[in-house]
Amino acid sequence: MKLLTISFTKHKFLIILQLITLTCIIFAVFCNDSSQNLISFLGIFSFGILHGANDLKIINKNFGRNQKKLKGLFFLSYLLVVISGIGIFYWIPGIALIFFVLVSCYHFGEQHLERIVDLKKGKLFFYFTYGAFIFLMLFSLHYNETVKVIFQISGKVLPFTFFIYSLLLTSIAIIIQALFHFKNSKLLMQEFFLLGLLALLFTSSNLLFSFGIYFVIWHSLPSLNSQVKFLYNDTVSDKTGYKKYIKASFLYWILALGSLGGVYFFADIPREQFLPLFFSFLAAITFPHAIVMERMFSFNSNQ
Repeated sequence: MKLLTISFTKHKFLIILQLITLTCIIFAVFCNDSSQNLISFLGIFSFGILHGANDLKIINKNFGRNQKKLKGLFFLSYLLVVISGIGIFYWIPGIALIFFVLVSCYHFGEQHLERIVDLKKGKLFFYFTYGAFIFLMLFSLHYNETVKVIFQISGKVLPFTFFIYSLLLTSIAIIIQALFHFKNSKLLMQEFFLLGLLALLFTSSNLLFSFGIYFVIWHSLPSLNSQVKFLYNDTVSDKTGYKKYIKASFLYWILALGSLGGVYFFADIPREQFLPLFFSFLAAITFPHAIVMERMFSFNSNQ
């Protein structure tokens, strides 16, 4: 199988992403929270939302031209998952938050590791534990901010020891699996270097900036690359592929931003409730997007 994100494993692209991350670390050290939050929102609202705005086109290619009933059923299911996600966050936010984190752990791990290793066995656990490690490292290094957001969404307070012990367990799991799956020692060292770089980023910046930079630089951009390659099969140049992708997803991107903006400006949401609303919004669109991406990678692996 040719990895969809193979170009992001090339040394020059990794160097560029690492330099951007290092620049963000320096920025965070010298800039206040307001500046960090502004940059975070700009990145998430642009590349972050954009990378999930072309799901319906990916679904269409997944099923092919001769499976109209299945495509229609999946489209309806997609919309139902979005609506259900919003409803679950409204009625039972604690359960919805747990589900969102679990799904995101797998989704982030899948997108990241798919570009590095071609797993035949144990990929579900490896993907999940890798994503969980990133989240737990982020939450542990920003415990006060994290527990505040969790409380605002669910009304629950998780002790610091929960995050630390969970981080320790996933660290052990990641090291064992990495030593088993990474046959190339150079790739292994690159991955450990990246995790160290992310730890430095999370330590030097606030919660939103830490999440935003990882989400945009190390998740959304590689995901955009994967989707462009999947949709256009290298039949066009990368530049043309990205233009076609943006054109196809522009309307959905605007609708997503308009929905969040409409709720914020017209629903009389208190300022301190915006961050919980923001993460709830991300969760509602992450649920179906994660399913679509899993199908995309599975489709590609069977070719």
